[in-house]
Amino acid sequence: MRFSEFANLPTLTEILVSEDNDRFERLDEGKWVNGRFDKNIRIDQPTHGVGQTHAHVYGRKGDEIGVVNIDGSSSHGTQCRLSDADADALRNRGFTIRAGNIVEWIVLGTQPQLLLG
Repeated sequence: MRFSEFANLPTLTEILVSEDNDRFERLDEGKWVNGRFDKNIRIDQPTHGVGQTHAHVYGRKGDEIGVVNIDGSSSHGTQCRLSDADADALRNRGFTIRAGNIVEWIVLGTQPQLLLG
């Protein structure tokens, strides 16, 4: 293919995903923002209509440090301590990050259940 022919290729404007081939949802990729490193934080919207806006925070080598919800709680079962620069970048985008930049989650014990018969 010649370089000039690339101009005629189709462009994807959206991607639809489905778990059952009956219902489809648009795949919205996250927004990359700068924290301690250039574009090391990806902010994602809730998936499948549930959950919260959350951010995946990555280290220098691309390893995931943790995932934090907009309310400051942990997501995806991770616990971490954010750097000051990463925490400030998230605070500037509306995230609630606790003092000390600690992100953790608490596992609650089994809650009583009401069974209706």
